Amino acid sequence: MTQKNEYDVIVAGAGPAGCAAAIALKQSGINVCIIDRKSDETRKVGESLPGASIRLLNRLGIHNLETFLNAGDYKKCLANASSWGNEEWIYQSGMANPEGGGFHINRTAFDEAFRKKAGDLGIQIYNALVDHIDFADDSDLTIELKQQEHTEIKAIKAKWIIDATGRKASIRRKFGLERHKIDEQMAATNWIKAPQTDIDHATRIKSVADGWWYTSLLPDQSRVISFQSLPETIAKLHKNPEDFFAKFNEACLLPYTANKNLSIQSKAIDAGTINPGIVTAKGLLCVGDAALSFDPLSSQGIFFALYSGIKAAESIVKCISSDDLQEEILANYQSIIERVFIENQKSRKYFYKSESRYFNEPYWKSRKFS
Repeated sequence: MTQKNEYDVIVAGAGPAGCAAAIALKQSGINVCIIDRKSDETRKVGESLPGASIRLLNRLGIHNLETFLNAGDYKKCLANASSWGNEEWIYQSGMANPEGGGFHINRTAFDEAFRKKAGDLGIQIYNALVDHIDFADDSDLTIELKQQEHTEIKAIKAKWIIDATGRKASIRRKFGLERHKIDEQMAATNWIKAPQTDIDHATRIKSVADGWWYTSLLPDQSRVISFQSLPETIAKLHKNPEDFFAKFNEACLLPYTANKNLSIQSKAIDAGTINPGIVTAKGLLCVGDAALSFDPLSSQGIFFALYSGIKAAESIVKCISSDDLQEEILANYQSIIERVFIENQKSRKYFYKSESRYFNEPYWKSRKFS
């Protein structure tokens, strides 16, 4: 028998963006649930937590990382080091930032802590996927769910749904809102076992002729190594780990040699910039990567996830209390996302243009801005 439940808001996705939205809604007394298939991933890309994120965590009732994560799941980032535009390493101490240098986190543990926070607040989390959305009702959406572990379908009604499904943006697609990729870029990422002598807690990036490298030491003494380049380059490196590590060692980011025998896990993922387009519709707001996907050079993924989740929740609260102003409120949220995109593009343009050594190389040609 089909079960029905009714909520004010459904959040599709239990990552930082989705949980931030759900928690902020719950804090405002809104009846909200989360729909997300529980992930079994042991490693996730995106382990940089900027210092400014702490203010957003505070807004969600998370006063410090000490009470949110286990001690072994986060570590302070002491500096940023970059070799960009020339071979010289430039260091920027975290102490120079008034909000701190941020943290390197166990991303899987971070996401699970958010999921637990939402559950502890009484937010129902359905271990499922959104299968179908029925738009027939003028006042409510009917969402059919496909459960992860069995085939039972639950129909849930709500006036609003938040798309927090990441880059796949599966909900906005069901609303007919397309996405537009600005560039073709992918990332090949390996996590390795770092030796105990590795105590470099800086975030390091270095530009090379066909892309750029990123690496940081994680709290569990593993190290993430990621290379951003054109899709064909990444495909070859992902299939040939020996070439990946040889190329990394040639770039001289670390004082020791890394090799495939140290590898814990590897991934190849889309790392292109996707502009926001239209991120709202009647009954819909998009957050996080479903709203705007950043170039990883910005290191703003988690910050924007939290920020957009909170702003979307605040927008829905205003719409519920002032239904006659709904169009204006949604337009304001759209404007917020567009402003973030514009400012990010300015910064992105500045950093890519500051690397002039390789302007004739295919990758750097693809970084040109009109």
